[in-house]
Amino acid sequence: MIKCGRCGNVNGADVLFCQYCGTRLAAERLPAEALAGPAASASNRATDQMASGPHPMSAALRVAQQGAGFKLVVVHRDGTDGITYNLLGDQIDIGRTEGDLLFEDPHLAPRHARVSASLTGRVLTPLESRNGVYVRLRGSVDLQDGDHVLVGKQVLRFELLTDIERNLRPAVEHGVVVFGTPVRPPWARIRQITPAAVTRDVFHLTRPEVIMGRESGDIVFSDDEFMSRRHVQIAFRNGRGHLEDLGSSNGTFLRLRGPHGLSSGDLIRMGDELLRFEIG
Repeated sequence: MIKCGRCGNVNGADVLFCQYCGTRLAAERLPAEALAGPAASASNRATDQMASGPHPMSAALRVAQQGAGFKLVVVHRDGTDGITYNLLGDQIDIGRTEGDLLFEDPHLAPRHARVSASLTGRVLTPLESRNGVYVRLRGSVDLQDGDHVLVGKQVLRFELLTDIERNLRPAVEHGVVVFGTPVRPPWARIRQITPAAVTRDVFHLTRPEVIMGRESGDIVFSDDEFMSRRHVQIAFRNGRGHLEDLGSSNGTFLRLRGPHGLSSGDLIRMGDELLRFEIG
């Protein structure tokens, strides 16, 4: 067990940060070189090597390798701030049982995501493909086939339809054309994904602009208290989907397809954890 020198609370031996105040505990049990974890130690060694003699790397790259500090702030469901984690090093791994910053969250993989330094700043990279990593939209974005969107508590999968699916002909049974409701040809569909990893409801998008919300819109989730009255819009433009938050209280999150450059104030969702990224 390790006692936090800042708040005095006792933490488990395998914890790097105090679970009560967020202070790094490694300083009390590791040499100075390991304060920021193995990745930062490697960075320090690389910096020492560069300082000892000529090296083709630029000063900017050396700064990136050293990894300027940043913060991850836990955001509670009511929007208030929780623990602030002050992090150092050119690579910080986040997960459930492996990495530098750990959360007891069953939705997280053992090693779930990585924040690394680059010449342009910090980069967030998903390390698993089951639940992924989501970032809150700051503006409108184009959607790709297979994108996952988090709206309120709804995990939704966006799927563009093929030409065959868009232009289905009337069915014929025993030489008789089936009589049914006339519908507009859809251009895409939204799948509602449940915790059982199966589809519950499927919504076919037929209008050029489709609004989702808790009380009003084309698709309504009346039982979702985390969704705004009119929350988000999906539009069909230039042959692809276009996603835009409508000023909702809790925002709209898009699952990352790959590495993502972070900006100060970005909100990151992984599992049940909501974190705000801050520089310095």
